[in-house]
Amino acid sequence: MSQNPAFDSSIPVLTEVVLDPLVLEPVPGSGPAESAAPAAEPAPVQEAAPDWDELERRIAERVVQQLQSQIDAVVRGALAATNEQIRQGVRQAVEQVVAQQVAAVQFGQK
Repeated sequence: MSQNPAFDSSIPVLTEVVLDPLVLEPVPGSGPAESAAPAAEPAPVQEAAPDWDELERRIAERVVQQLQSQIDAVVRGALAATNEQIRQGVRQAVEQVVAQQVAAVQFGQK
């Protein structure tokens, strides 16, 4: 069996990014041992609401860290290609100017 060609094993899947030890910590009062034991006095269980902004920030940081080397390589490649295009453009422009000046000097002397 062949792997999907669009699949890149160096890119993390969502579960690798989201599974964070801080996110997976059990909320007090929600574990199976605690819920099976009868409560001595009725205390309201307050579960902490997830901080979605913090979770999003951590996921974004983790994705950027894991992909940074690939991002750097793409940027370096794009800069190298752009640099080569600029170098060729400047070289052609200089050659044209020199050729025009040489032609002007040659025709001016005759």
